[in-house]
Amino acid sequence: MKKGILLCCHGTRNTEGIKDTLKLFKIFKKKKKNFIVKIGYLESATPNISSQLDFFLRKNFDIILIKPAMIFPGNHVNKDIPKIIENSLKKYKKKIKIKISYPLLKSKKFIKNIQFNLKEKLSKIDKKETALIVVASYTINIDAKSEINFLTKKLAKNEGIRYYKNILITLNKENLKQQLNKLSVDYSKFIILPIFLFRGKLLKNLISVIDKLNKKNNKYVVCKHFNDYKKVENLIDSSKDYNYINKL
Repeated sequence: MKKGILLCCHGTRNTEGIKDTLKLFKIFKKKKKNFIVKIGYLESATPNISSQLDFFLRKNFDIILIKPAMIFPGNHVNKDIPKIIENSLKKYKKKIKIKISYPLLKSKKFIKNIQFNLKEKLSKIDKKETALIVVASYTINIDAKSEINFLTKKLAKNEGIRYYKNILITLNKENLKQQLNKLSVDYSKFIILPIFLFRGKLLKNLISVIDKLNKKNNKYVVCKHFNDYKKVENLIDSSKDYNYINKL
């Protein structure tokens, strides 16, 4: 039986971000000896997801496991990737068993893992004087926004932090600066937890803006993003999946 895994990433023009995705890809390849493993990007990088699906379909694979390297159930997971699958199947007019993994937040161990980076910083500062700010990529998807709110509240509750908020950011650095400046003045420290799997311009901008703000008041403490890719691979691999409904 020919079995394939397609690791699906968002994509970035940032070279460091691409290196991060390739680290994860290599871990998958090393662990999944019985599978042919490929990586594909939605945008801004090659190869794209569609061309990698073409490979599996041309070679008549029996089963394809789609593994989104994404945290939240946004439009990319719920709409974009299934649409690409549908178009590829129509092009090749094939029925094939395809399973799609849920995003990382659905894994029971995700919050525990993401909390590790938070605890590392909190151990050095006074929790009573600290507010938690979770930073994620901007989305219009209602489910994703709800999950980000849930994650922020859960992390704050677990750590006994009273004030918490999430900020959804774009590449607009001025807007990010304004959002950070609007935070409650009742706290001496704001611990910033970036919810990104890979480096990219969003993370770079966040660090740049905070560095400039800290020159004035030194109120912001930035946690590392979730960059332990052995743990990321384990979470993705252990995430529940569902059968894609082949409409042919």
